[in-house]
Amino acid sequence: MSEKNSCEWYDPSCALQWLSDEFKAFWLYLYDSLITGLAVVVEAIPVPDFLSNIQSVSLPSGVAWFIEPFNIGYGLIAIVGAYTARFILRRIPFIG
Repeated sequence: MSEKNSCEWYDPSCALQWLSDEFKAFWLYLYDSLITGLAVVVEAIPVPDFLSNIQSVSLPSGVAWFIEPFNIGYGLIAIVGAYTARFILRRIPFIG
């Protein structure tokens, strides 16, 4: 027997599933719009002059060899991300 791709008009579970899918699609659209708008705002912030003149920093080979097994780069990224999230969450009145 072949499976039906469409629902019958008297099947309420199919209509409710359609409605649920539409609500999910609407909230995903709102979330995508919000994140895209936030990205546009962040990208519009100009780079300060003092940051555009900074030269790249390089570690001596001995120091780089020593810290490579400890994965310090990932650890610093995780710590900065955690402190940033903590700072932002503390600014929300009913959470922080």
